[in-house]
Amino acid sequence: MPAEVGQPAPDFTLPSDKGNISLSSYKGKQTVLLAFYPADFTPVCTNEMQCFADDWSKFRELGAEILGISKDPIEKHIEFSRKLGLQFPLLSDQNQEVSKLYGVADSLFGSKRAYFIVDINGIIRYKHIEFLPIFKREDSELLTVLRQLRTA
Repeated sequence: MPAEVGQPAPDFTLPSDKGNISLSSYKGKQTVLLAFYPADFTPVCTNEMQCFADDWSKFRELGAEILGISKDPIEKHIEFSRKLGLQFPLLSDQNQEVSKLYGVADSLFGSKRAYFIVDINGIIRYKHIEFLPIFKREDSELLTVLRQLRTA
């Protein structure tokens, strides 16, 4: 059963360009935006991650960490992160175990483009899965959800 709004977010630990990361390590500390994406260096994914980089301080001001997740290997993530100057980690889900937990695994692309906002208590408060990977959510939409969570 895929992860749904109002449910505890499935925990995981994945390698990243900044070391191993567990979702549970954020519980009680900060909100997390899980941003699943198909692949490093593709046009839409590059644009999406660059937008996150440009707005990173806005996400941080709202107490949120961004975790980018794709099936690409760590070596590719490191190169992609350096090229874009990313300050948030990119996690490698090469076996698609986490993508399957969240219901976003895709046999063609590896992962659907999807967004989950997990609150400070580890509960999924927002979920959006793009119908086609050529579309992405605007940061303004995600930031609005984060602002609403802070005032709730």
